[in-house]
Amino acid sequence: MHRRRIALVAFLIALLAICSPQTASAHAFLTSSSPADGSSLAAAPRQLRLDFSETVVLAATQLDLVSEDGRRYPVSGLRIEGEGGEEPARLLATLPVLPKGAYRLSWQTLSADDLHRTAGVLVFGVGRQVDSAGLIEPKPAAGESGLRWLVFLSLAFSLGGALLSRLLTRPAGPTAPDWLHLARRSQLAGAVGGLLGSLLLLEFQLRGGASTSLLAGQYGVRWGLREAGFGLLLAASVLGVSRIRTSALVLGAVLVGCGAALLGHSGASSPPSYTRVVADTLHLLAASAWAGALVIVLVYVTAATRHRHKLPAAMTVLRAFGLPAALCISVVISTGIYLSSGVIGSVDAALATWYGRTLLLKVGVVAVIGVLGVVNHRRLRRTASLRRGTILAEAALAVAVLGLSGLITSGQPALEPQLVRDPAAVAVPLQDARVADLQQTLAVRPNAPGRNLVMVEVFDTRRPAPAPVRTVTIGLVDADGTTQPPVAAQRLPDGRWSAPVVLAGSGSAHVVVSVQRTGLPAAVHTYRWVVSGDPATARTELVSTRPLRNWLLLLWLAVTIVIGAGWWIFGVSRIGAGSETARELVEAPGGAEDEAVLQRAGTVSR
Repeated sequence: MHRRRIALVAFLIALLAICSPQTASAHAFLTSSSPADGSSLAAAPRQLRLDFSETVVLAATQLDLVSEDGRRYPVSGLRIEGEGGEEPARLLATLPVLPKGAYRLSWQTLSADDLHRTAGVLVFGVGRQVDSAGLIEPKPAAGESGLRWLVFLSLAFSLGGALLSRLLTRPAGPTAPDWLHLARRSQLAGAVGGLLGSLLLLEFQLRGGASTSLLAGQYGVRWGLREAGFGLLLAASVLGVSRIRTSALVLGAVLVGCGAALLGHSGASSPPSYTRVVADTLHLLAASAWAGALVIVLVYVTAATRHRHKLPAAMTVLRAFGLPAALCISVVISTGIYLSSGVIGSVDAALATWYGRTLLLKVGVVAVIGVLGVVNHRRLRRTASLRRGTILAEAALAVAVLGLSGLITSGQPALEPQLVRDPAAVAVPLQDARVADLQQTLAVRPNAPGRNLVMVEVFDTRRPAPAPVRTVTIGLVDADGTTQPPVAAQRLPDGRWSAPVVLAGSGSAHVVVSVQRTGLPAAVHTYRWVVSGDPATARTELVSTRPLRNWLLLLWLAVTIVIGAGWWIFGVSRIGAGSETARELVEAPGGAEDEAVLQRAGTVSR
């Protein structure tokens, strides 16, 4: 019955994770702009519009407008819309009078949800053709990545030390005072390092232009959760009462994990996706406990190879660490696949971006650690000996994984519209309307910022037609509210008309079609038209820009089922083996020594 309840809960969590609404969980990135990157405008724009996926910090926003001859133009009236919570933000600014020419706008700002720097460039022309700047991925600051690595490394030593302390103090655990002392010192040092690292990271981010007033909002609450968690981990490392120490350790770990998740990619949607926050918390805690304990164990084993009398205890602890390590790795694999569905948009996003390649490198390093772990485990079982080279390599790679995690959490996930396109979503739509006695059909191709062709088909429903169509004019109101002068359409065969237009940016625009006929009033109709992304979305595919989210979720579900089934079989076989061992010991004669073995077998079976 107990197993059935566990299986039911796991199934419900998996179902909730797939069915729950998912919004983009990422640092703020530019979703659209007006003028659009690569657009050619007939008249100089008077207003700049930058649309971001998340709220940005206005005080940290910088704009630099430069013409092709190097002259700088001041941008004034900088203001922001959508500052509430973490909703998508719209940045507006007033542009000066611009003569004909090509212009390059460089911008940079801070994401308000996690204080990450984001930047980009767009190019537009006034009265001339220009090439788009394309995707420019901001690189994470080295100082921020290093401080995040320090926080992760500190958490790893704190949780890894706590895990080893638990293994060493349990009734069936090995007796090794030196190990216990090292584990508890590592736990204490990790908690202190986490407290200091979080403070230094905050100070570094505030130096980037953010105001301390952000600490009074959601960012301050989330940062406080992580800092309070490290405080509890510090208390757990010095408390003497076992129950209080355990409670402080568990609560501190949960607070650090939740705080870090909410400060990162998983908390960057509004409202946060709670399934992703839970998965991110489990991923961080499992990876930290595994990496920290692994480094402590392997460093001590390496030292024990020089002191033969310490080697048996080291081997015993290494064997005892095998089961918790396997459990942590299982959680890391399952949650890692699930979390990747929210940070890698497509195959091209994984291959063409710095973020995607770093994530693939991290996966590769973890795979190498797994291979080294299997090699060391088999060598330990067969010969009861290890080679220092493979041990040190495994420990060094575990530290490198934490460093790559610092780089990844400092970067911008690969979810930019230029890299993620659903072919079904970019298909050119048609709109039909009945205007007086006319049936009209409207299409805009390629339906992207820049030069487009408006196609209108006009069909008179009455026979005979009361009057022939004399002219058709096309008017346009851009997404930013700018009204373009009407353009006379050119007559094509079969009642079709076409007119060239320039769409300034993506978003909701309005197309006004006016049909003039001899002796009749003009038939005017306004179509609401949604313009798709910037011209850079038409970049050449490397492999595929199809969204990967659903495929990754299916992969996560399949892997999780396989891992769960494996642990189920392992648990059943272990319980059966423990019961069989206990039964044989009860039936066999023996004294106090047999009773001690029986107690140990009972502990294992429990």
